[in-house]
Amino acid sequence: MTAAESRRRRASSLTFPRTSCRRSMSLGLVLLLSLVGTTLAASSIPPLSVLNSRRVSAHGCDAAAAVGAAKKCRVSSQLSLLRSCRGGAAAAAAVAMPVETQEGVGPMEVFLHTIKEARRHLAAAAVARSVSIFGMYPVDTIKTRVQMELPNPLKLAGLYNGVAGSLVGQVPYGVLTFGSYEIYKEALLKRLPNVKPAFVYALSAILGDVTGSGWLCPSEVLKQKLQAGMYSNTGEALRGIWSKGGIGGFYEGYFGGLARDIPFRVAQLTSYEITKNCYLRMKARKMKANASSAKERNAVSANQLELSAGDAALCGAIAGSFSAAITSPLDRIKTLLMTDSAAYGGSVASCVGKIWRKEGIRGFGAGLVPRVVYIAPSVAIFFLAYEQVQQRLMLQH
Repeated sequence: MTAAESRRRRASSLTFPRTSCRRSMSLGLVLLLSLVGTTLAASSIPPLSVLNSRRVSAHGCDAAAAVGAAKKCRVSSQLSLLRSCRGGAAAAAAVAMPVETQEGVGPMEVFLHTIKEARRHLAAAAVARSVSIFGMYPVDTIKTRVQMELPNPLKLAGLYNGVAGSLVGQVPYGVLTFGSYEIYKEALLKRLPNVKPAFVYALSAILGDVTGSGWLCPSEVLKQKLQAGMYSNTGEALRGIWSKGGIGGFYEGYFGGLARDIPFRVAQLTSYEITKNCYLRMKARKMKANASSAKERNAVSANQLELSAGDAALCGAIAGSFSAAITSPLDRIKTLLMTDSAAYGGSVASCVGKIWRKEGIRGFGAGLVPRVVYIAPSVAIFFLAYEQVQQRLMLQH
């Protein structure tokens, strides 16, 4: 009996009563509502004042890395929504510490200052990310089932299994990646003064993702095992993973996750830049065509145009969907290593070899459609929720 057949039999032997699905959904809703209340309350704390500080967007810095801007991170906060495409990082804008005050300030102080000054934006991003995760979670479950070749991947039972663990993992992950991004950025700018800031921003974003992955991986392992039907509830999954592998069991497929996330980040930033430039050129041509005089036509330049909030979300959705498609094979490798690492050799290379021997090139495309379908609506949901919460918090403040 092959590993895939064994996994299918084990999954099909489990039954999921409707009450189990309802319990998972109820727990996710309770957690979501609690998070909304907590973040809204936290946002009412008066902000820390920093003399001569300037407002920047930390995730706009990532966009600036893609754009190749050598400016000091002067990017619209709407561009920060790009980082919501993968589903890990929280879009947030922060007040950066002035360069002249950085001397003698340790990494922890930078991290705490960054989080404190960005708490309103982080609160909005946390709520928005929770809403997008909860809304699109069934599609993510279907993707996992398809990648594991489970029977009847579209069945309704168990679509929300593991949603609570996903929320617990994703929201702190956003805070960690955001805060550590600022630390890496400040350190690298000091140590590499002759390197273009664009490369520093991109490298800092990747290092921030790697830092946050230490928190994210256990929740991803828990989530995917529940989605695959290997356990019927969160408590059983926690006990089962611990009894089989201890703390290491929660880090199955860790390197597979990194092998997916780093290429995704590079592809996302690059494709976003291309999409943005094409869109602005089209917008400039349309404005020139509608101009009433030669003076107005000559005044229009794609380099001077900016993306609106909706435009940024659209470009982000396109870039994210493209990046999700080309990294789909890596996503399947990550899924298989997290759910059944031993059967696939415990490493990325051995997993690739086994997929190739058993399924050929087609095996690497499993789950591509649901993965791509998941991205664009997630960005739209995130964007709408983020804007609504931001407006409410600004009025409250």
